[in-house]
Amino acid sequence: MLRQDAERFMLGKYLSDKKIPWQRRRRLGMTVAGNTPTASFLTKIGMMQSAGCWLCKTAQEARGESTDGLADETHGHINNAGCEGMATTVTAALHSIWRHLYDSMHAAQKPKSKHKFVTLDQESNMSTVWRRKSF
Repeated sequence: MLRQDAERFMLGKYLSDKKIPWQRRRRLGMTVAGNTPTASFLTKIGMMQSAGCWLCKTAQEARGESTDGLADETHGHINNAGCEGMATTVTAALHSIWRHLYDSMHAAQKPKSKHKFVTLDQESNMSTVWRRKSF
């Protein structure tokens, strides 16, 4: 929570909203409290012997690599592209969010605007942007 009171207020508002199913509110509360049932938490309370991420372990075994020194399976690790087993899924989710954001910005753009959004389907750098049109 980076901004003092701002995120906590929104979090409290979300958690107390009765329109949101209790399972979602419970899951978020567990995540914020740091007690989601990940290997790291289960090792901490003595229900597992290793906190290593099984997704990373599976990916490394499939490549024939050593599984020594696995990263701890935490909520942050799984939801980060750093987890070898979830990297493709997390990247796809982030791309989906970007597409939605891009489409929303494009739809809100005024017709008379001279600004053009770089398209999602084309890779661009400053030299290709400058070549497209003189300013």
